[in-house]
Amino acid sequence: MLDIKEIRYFIACVQTGSFSKAAEILYTTQSSVSKVIKAMEDETGIQLFERQAKGIRMTKEAENIYPHALAVIENMEKMQAAKDRTDVPALRLSCNPSSWFADTFVKFYEVNQKEKAYYQIYSANSREIVERVRERGDELGFVYVMKNQMAAFHYYLSRNYLEFTPLTETKTTIYPGCGFQGNIGEEGKIDFSELKLIQRFPDEFSPDNYWNISDSNGKTAEQAETVITTNSDYIMERVLQFGSLVNISGGYLSGRPVRETAKGVAFGVEDTNMLFGYLKRKDEKLSQLAEKFLGFITEALAPKTVLH
Repeated sequence: MLDIKEIRYFIACVQTGSFSKAAEILYTTQSSVSKVIKAMEDETGIQLFERQAKGIRMTKEAENIYPHALAVIENMEKMQAAKDRTDVPALRLSCNPSSWFADTFVKFYEVNQKEKAYYQIYSANSREIVERVRERGDELGFVYVMKNQMAAFHYYLSRNYLEFTPLTETKTTIYPGCGFQGNIGEEGKIDFSELKLIQRFPDEFSPDNYWNISDSNGKTAEQAETVITTNSDYIMERVLQFGSLVNISGGYLSGRPVRETAKGVAFGVEDTNMLFGYLKRKDEKLSQLAEKFLGFITEALAPKTVLH
């Protein structure tokens, strides 16, 4: 069985292309590096390097195992980092791209920054969030789900031993860019076929299942032209801040006035509403830090606060 020393020496040789240069960064001698690599070759039964006049070159067999060697070292470093944090409360979260969520987390951190804790936040689509929470990469996952997709979403979660708790409901909303010249939001003035959109990448359970909604002339949102597709909340806000494109989604954005169409005109259909909430592993108790964060989120979503 290979040991960590052999793997580290192997990687150093690959990255430097020389036993002597590898010895320098490993703080050892060239003969020591040669002996370790020879031992590794004996144990694996393959030749790792071709000796050349100006250094060494990996063999094809070595090229096949090199990515695995890197993964071993990366995982060892992660294990060590986790070990170093055993005495520090940790909160690992994932969420759909959301400026509102980002702003809320920053406020939470500002209030609690004097408390010793470690935070990890990952932005992803709903399916990846499910996988991360299921595999214990994250303790909580925050997602937006179309109300008309909830039955399918609950079934999908049950197969993964997860549960979803809704925190608030938000209307499907239209976000006009600052340079937009239309009259979005006024009854009889909406025309989807004239809109140019910036949208998020399709997500099975969330923001792209509203294409069946229609404007006051009977045209559906599907007739609007999508010009930009992105998974970056930063790009989304910058484009809307400086351009004339429009975004249709749920309560994603913050810091800008939001125009919602009147109920019964285009976005008032209840099935097009979105639920925002969190998922966790079924029947498992949350950490004290996770409970504290959920309390903060819930307070932020209280009626006095508008989610936009």
